[in-house]
Amino acid sequence: MNGGGTLLFVATYLAAAGSSIPHPRVEQDGHDRAGDSRAAVEAFEKSLIAPPTLPPLDEEAKDDGSFPPFVIEVELADERMLPLLVLVPPDYDPSRRWPVMLAMHGGPTDSARSAFRGAVRMLDVWRTSAAKAGWVVAAPAMTHVVAHAARTADELPYEILRVDHMESLLGALTARVAVDPNRFVSTGISLGSNFSIAFAASRPDRFAAIVPVSTEGESRERLLRNLAHVPVFVLEGELDPNIRDIQGPRTMAHIETRLGHDIVYRELEKRGHESFSAFYPEVLEWLGERPRRAYPREIVRVPHRGIVPVARRVHWIESDTRRGLIRARATTRHRIEIEARWARSVRVFLTDHLVDLDHPVQIVVNGELMFEDRLDRSIAFAREGVAATNDPGRVYPASVSVDVPASLDSLVRARELAARFEPRAPAGTLSFWEMYAARALERWFPPLQMETTAISLEASTGTESAGLRVDAIAPGSLFHDAGVRAGDVLIGVDGEPFFSDSSVEELRHWLMREASPVARDIRVEVKRGEEALAFHASLALDFAN
Repeated sequence: MNGGGTLLFVATYLAAAGSSIPHPRVEQDGHDRAGDSRAAVEAFEKSLIAPPTLPPLDEEAKDDGSFPPFVIEVELADERMLPLLVLVPPDYDPSRRWPVMLAMHGGPTDSARSAFRGAVRMLDVWRTSAAKAGWVVAAPAMTHVVAHAARTADELPYEILRVDHMESLLGALTARVAVDPNRFVSTGISLGSNFSIAFAASRPDRFAAIVPVSTEGESRERLLRNLAHVPVFVLEGELDPNIRDIQGPRTMAHIETRLGHDIVYRELEKRGHESFSAFYPEVLEWLGERPRRAYPREIVRVPHRGIVPVARRVHWIESDTRRGLIRARATTRHRIEIEARWARSVRVFLTDHLVDLDHPVQIVVNGELMFEDRLDRSIAFAREGVAATNDPGRVYPASVSVDVPASLDSLVRARELAARFEPRAPAGTLSFWEMYAARALERWFPPLQMETTAISLEASTGTESAGLRVDAIAPGSLFHDAGVRAGDVLIGVDGEPFFSDSSVEELRHWLMREASPVARDIRVEVKRGEEALAFHASLALDFAN
């Protein structure tokens, strides 16, 4: 199937710098602060999305003008290889950019060989309609998303395809094929469809749209709020026997509609868990009218308990905490208004597409003016941002970090924000795909075995900052082995602070979601009496457990 065209791509990433800015100081990012002009930044933007300089494909076109599919071998962070099967349209030309359908197969499969066959099927079902519409189809063979044991009513242990895996796939594809960064669409069948939903809610600035097919849906309103700028086209069979309940996708469509999101829900009578390829030409026509909104003027970052967490950075705002709830609006060409809770500071990435950087910009947080000044454009800073995100379709030449004010009025506004984002109805039963994956994580995650109590660390009535007093901790547990003892007060884990309603269950949940087979060192900060101490724990999933 590879047509002789195998490319080894090792994805590397630059982490976008993050910092906590003590109140009331404000920090502008930038290297030389040279004050690059708007015209220079616009020229830089155009250069990034100009026709690429990629070489022609190694594969030769057939007599009918079509190209054979080929494989890009993508190396993941744990050194495992993940095959990405790619099919370009018959008139593919590397001197122009092409829309991309990232198409994920179902599962979990029983073997890596089955996963490869699943990716081949994804190419096959999209082949005809994608060729006519001029789309690239990229289907990952999720060779590690396999069952680790036989399925029971309660368990089916398997790894999920993680967001960092997805980013590696997109990076590898971008290095090999001339793709349009504003027309990445994610689709999938069954398990792959739920990966599409989860990835888009985690990185809502990455995808132009998603197309879940034969999906279990999603009933958590907080998670779905992150799809405000991600159009959704659902294809579902009324009698699908492979999902927990048809109410799952129906509830998702209901919530999305109530929130005013762009969604098409197509449920077909007397259909099961089967191919919907006859509808793909209509889907592609619909997608053709929906390029990515690169710079929306109003955005939200809503944390949730889904197995794939929302990124700290969403569009042009970044929370300094995993838990930060943020709503941000560019209300005029000179003013940004932010509402935030469970965050100490917010980093704002700015561009002339949002505000006029030739004039002072006001940034208001929870009703208080936290910044008013000009921000220098820096192409050097913008270039680093593009490299960090591997996304030439979004360019931010300026950035500033502002505190969330620690006043009582600010706290009142923060709590009002959280109240507005409370779901109107409780979430439905957890879908099969996530129930099984979450229970697998529970099995493979190292034990914390602590009892804690949240205690206030600051006297201010306008802050919710807290620590977790360790009331009891079991020998042999993760933090005990690192050096934590009963009586210590946890004040930070992996850079994450705690709040008045934090708990060890919450701590375990977000650590578990971010754990992988690759061991990662995490810093554990405690107060022991008047002494501040720091320990290090090695976090990794244990598949032998």
